[in-house]
Amino acid sequence: MAYPCVKRNVFSLLPLLVLLSITPLSSSLSPSDKITKDLLQQLCASPHIDHPFCITWLTADPTTFTLDLQGLLDLVFQKTQLLGYKSLAAMKGAVRTTTDPTLRTSYETCVRDYEGAIKAIEEAQGSVTSKAYQLASQGAAKAFVSISVCEAQFEGRDDVPVYVTKLNLFFKRFCNIDRVFSDVLTSFMNLSPA
Repeated sequence: MAYPCVKRNVFSLLPLLVLLSITPLSSSLSPSDKITKDLLQQLCASPHIDHPFCITWLTADPTTFTLDLQGLLDLVFQKTQLLGYKSLAAMKGAVRTTTDPTLRTSYETCVRDYEGAIKAIEEAQGSVTSKAYQLASQGAAKAFVSISVCEAQFEGRDDVPVYVTKLNLFFKRFCNIDRVFSDVLTSFMNLSPA
């Protein structure tokens, strides 16, 4: 009879083990750790992140190396939100200027998707401030899904402007960075003594 209890306890630990295997450096991190080039290299080497993009994006901003991990997470969410607004404006402009009715419908869908993604990122930023990192990660994932829906509107079309494809790609990359960095801090908080 002890077997079901042991089995249940093992299965309850599986999510934590999976999380730790995904973000092995997280157990040695704290939200107050200062960002260094080495730490940024480690963070950007996490699975699901485009490493060269992450390094280039974050080292281009001189404030990156003045921040701690908590501040960096806030910064990446701010940058994601700004790109979201820029992309939303581009999609609204495309709705006004396109002469193709099916493309207009796709752009209109993307406008709604970007509005939803921006809302998810804004809510996630609040979660970062309150150190609810798991909620921040979920918000970034929700924004990623919204833009994936937008992106699917253009699948198989060869008349989509390059800037639309790039905006969607960059926004999804930003969301991945938001999510993975949030997950690193989530796993740290889960390992911290209560």
